[in-house]
Amino acid sequence: MLMFSSKNTKTSRLVVKATDGAAPPAADAAPPTKEAAPKPPPIGPKRGTKVRILRKESYWFKGVGSVVTVDQDPKTRYPVVVRFNKVNYANVSTNNYALDEIQEVV
Repeated sequence: MLMFSSKNTKTSRLVVKATDGAAPPAADAAPPTKEAAPKPPPIGPKRGTKVRILRKESYWFKGVGSVVTVDQDPKTRYPVVVRFNKVNYANVSTNNYALDEIQEVV
């Protein structure tokens, strides 16, 4: 049972009373187990893979860079982050690309 003091004072009190009807939860009860769904296969190239850029408007078109990360969310438009040794005109050395805009270099 939970009661609040009805007086409007600067200090408020909280009174908690235990009742006999409530039993504490059993400590031995095991949580329900869910069967883990198998993970889908990873999307795109692995981290560290060298890739060639196929996006024509990119500063690094036909250049080679290494994959930093690949976002596994299928809704992401440009999931592959590629880092290059050469910086562009804005002093940036990374860019995001779609899966069809890169090609793995052997």
